[in-house]
Amino acid sequence: MKKIDLHIHTISTESDHEFTFSLEVLQRYVNDCGLDGIAITNHNAFALEQFEEIRSALGICVFPGIEIDLEGGQLLLIGDGENLSEFTEKAKLISSACSSKKSISMDDFQSIYQEISKYILIPHYEKKPQLKTEILRKLFPHVTAGEVSSPKKFMYCQKDKERLTPVYFSDCRIDENLKQLPVRQTYIDCEELGFSAIKSCLRDKHKVSLSEHDGNSIFQIFDNGQNLSTGLNVLVGGRSSGKSYTLDRIEREWKNVKYIKQFTLVARDEKEDQKKFNKLLSEGHSLFSKEYLDELEGVVNDVIDVDIEQNEKDLSEYIDSLLKFAKETEKQDAFSNACLFSEEVFQALDQKGLKELIASTQHLIENDEFRGTVVKHISIHSLNTLIVDLMLQFGEREQDRLKKVWLNGLIMDIKSKLNIKTATTPPTDISLHQLVLEKNKAQKFEAVVLHARNDREILRKPLKNFYIVARVGEFKGAGELQKLSKSKSTFSDAFSNYQNPYEYLQELKSITGLEAADIYRYFVKIDYKILNKDGAEASGGERSEFNLLQEVDGAQNYDMLLIDEPESSFDNLFLKDEVNEIIKDISSYMPVVLVTHNATVGASIKPDYLICARKEFEDRQAIYRLYSGAPTSKNLVSVDGEKIGTWQVLMGCLEAGEVAYNERRASYEDLKD
Repeated sequence: MKKIDLHIHTISTESDHEFTFSLEVLQRYVNDCGLDGIAITNHNAFALEQFEEIRSALGICVFPGIEIDLEGGQLLLIGDGENLSEFTEKAKLISSACSSKKSISMDDFQSIYQEISKYILIPHYEKKPQLKTEILRKLFPHVTAGEVSSPKKFMYCQKDKERLTPVYFSDCRIDENLKQLPVRQTYIDCEELGFSAIKSCLRDKHKVSLSEHDGNSIFQIFDNGQNLSTGLNVLVGGRSSGKSYTLDRIEREWKNVKYIKQFTLVARDEKEDQKKFNKLLSEGHSLFSKEYLDELEGVVNDVIDVDIEQNEKDLSEYIDSLLKFAKETEKQDAFSNACLFSEEVFQALDQKGLKELIASTQHLIENDEFRGTVVKHISIHSLNTLIVDLMLQFGEREQDRLKKVWLNGLIMDIKSKLNIKTATTPPTDISLHQLVLEKNKAQKFEAVVLHARNDREILRKPLKNFYIVARVGEFKGAGELQKLSKSKSTFSDAFSNYQNPYEYLQELKSITGLEAADIYRYFVKIDYKILNKDGAEASGGERSEFNLLQEVDGAQNYDMLLIDEPESSFDNLFLKDEVNEIIKDISSYMPVVLVTHNATVGASIKPDYLICARKEFEDRQAIYRLYSGAPTSKNLVSVDGEKIGTWQVLMGCLEAGEVAYNERRASYEDLKD
């Protein structure tokens, strides 16, 4: 097995933070980590002189490379190191192209690297900024492997036959101030390390791994050589032995880690806990609330500028002006008798709906992700024909609209000039159609809001032995509105009109500090509750259990899960029947580290890897060690070679010692008999 890191930075470029390269630090990294091969891959740059210095100083394979900003993603391109002058010239073209824009186009990339098959191509795959699917498709079959950002994503790609071969590299800046050496490297299965051997291995998932001897079941967590399982790790130890310190260090040194700390889920004060729980529950489901109220938001936004009171005033003025115009027959002259003197303007067509339809059709045509599903029902030819037809209709309607706009301008101009030349008072301009439309909108709005407030259950989502239940209904008072706004605004006047939605809307608009975009939230109340398996509202202890289940359930969005002593908050039956099952399930696709001193968790959960933290004394100095290994092994071993018996660890950390364990077991047997 050979250990490689093909993603190393030695130049501070615009894409990096400032750092000063140190050849000595790079030598320490290569030697201490036992690397057999590396590639120098700076952002859109390649420094020939520095590269040759590095290659001469290191006694391993060093390959020239460049990390290219390509179409919004990033791609590692690595050469064989034979023709460095050619590699340098092409890198200069990349630097030049990227200096004027953030990333180069696929066309520019292909024109620079015409024979891309002779390079190793490794895109950011399960790592930001990720190369787009359509760009990967264009690079196929020349893509060698895909770079991932965590062991979790490495395992995900390994298990999925459709995914690229994963590689896990440091992406490290070799800074003179670098203290902790990277622990992100990949092992490849080959006899002699060379460019062709690496390229061949990276195309075969069976020839890449996270560890030298344990395949993908183990990966390195700290730079001292400490390992973890890619599955379930149980960390045990006495008080002040370094368990919590170990979890804190993992959280500090690793990205995207979910850490459930000890006692964080336990209720201290019942009233305060209930308030905090309800707040977290509502915030956790705010997206569902937003989606549920999405249509109501559209209705509110459509009617928010409708002013019925002003419309009635305008109508009254219009009627008065008509009556006055009728009475002034003796003042009428050639100007006031002209047809255009009292002409109404044209109603221009609204193209919004047709624009949206064209955009939706365009989206169906351009969508790559669901293209197979789309063409199964509608051919691309039919969609192209449809969009052409729609665009032709849009053009015709737009031509008609523009004509009416032009004519309206002409009519208004002529009317203005006729008004100047006559003593007759003209009828005021008003759109009766618009007035009727807006009045109907206000009436429909009232009906929609009253219907939306009907008390009913809108969500019942199971989570183990609990149900998350959401109900809609009415707000009961101005105080609830103020809590929702999280401001000092007064809602008393507005709430007095709560049963008349249109008047209520006008009052809300007048409240200082209330954003128009948020007004829709004040019409319908959404309450969340947690019910237990019997249908009753969750008690304080059950709320803590639910919090843990929800925290663990949400860990799927992270790359690693850390849990510190869940037994300090819950009974053994809940731990065994619920928590253990969920944790085991999560550990099947991501690393989990569980700190415990409870046999229900530590032993019953059947971990993949066992770690024991111990505080020991050597020459009267306190030393903290981590012993680790498979739970089935006779001994656990520290990184410096010290050993401790696994049985001794289990008896001392999960039980109260062997004597107490045997006594308790005998007592249970007596009770059973």
